[in-house]
Amino acid sequence: MNGLEADTRVLQPLLKVEAVSKSFGGIQALYNVSFEVAAGHIYAVIGPNGAGKTTLFNVITGIYTPEEGGVFYEQQPIRGRSVHQLVRRGIARTFQNVELFDSMTVLENVLVGQHVRTRCGFWGAICRWPWVKREEQHAQQKAVELLKFVGLEDVGGHRSADLPFGWQRFLEIARALAAEPHLLLLDEPASGLNAVETEQLAALLQQIRARGVTLLLVEHDMSLTMGISDKILVLNQGKKLAEGTPREIQADDAVIDAYLGRE
Repeated sequence: MNGLEADTRVLQPLLKVEAVSKSFGGIQALYNVSFEVAAGHIYAVIGPNGAGKTTLFNVITGIYTPEEGGVFYEQQPIRGRSVHQLVRRGIARTFQNVELFDSMTVLENVLVGQHVRTRCGFWGAICRWPWVKREEQHAQQKAVELLKFVGLEDVGGHRSADLPFGWQRFLEIARALAAEPHLLLLDEPASGLNAVETEQLAALLQQIRARGVTLLLVEHDMSLTMGISDKILVLNQGKKLAEGTPREIQADDAVIDAYLGRE
């Protein structure tokens, strides 16, 4: 590979959304939305309620199929891929409403996130071959490490439903990281967090990025968003209103009028 080929490969976006449109009946949730996310960046999507942010996440993660346009991950189209196939390829997400297994322990929830990375199937679980036991031990060690990473190492044996809401948010992030994603989508991760927890979240997201994970987040907390994002996409009524650095978005008159406000 020559130097020019190497440079072109490096410059390829990890995620490319190209002219995506999605409607539900007579409601146009997304219309001709395009943007790119560079590997190693924190990219935020903001906009008023009903702007199409969660619909966009559902298109990227394979829950919805767009009527027009396409989504490309690592230069490959995702159309026709199931949700679990995309997770296996390296796309994981959290949800606007916390989605945990309430009857399971904190540790067990993280172990569930590793399912796509383990080989043990039905017969492995029945026969208990030595390699299955080694795989289980490795999964346990990794789950404990992830709980320590998000600050929940002391509550691994607690039921997830018994955790304070803010801790449940961090647990959901740990479970998503257990799938070993290259791209992690976070849908309003600061929702319901107090000021201290939001600061902890900001530090955690920076640490996740330092691990080589690219982050795409929907967020209404502008202090958090402007403080950690490399680039921001603004949606309004399903359309792309603006895109740029935090400084550019804060100075954009159309964004100020539609979402941020003059103050």
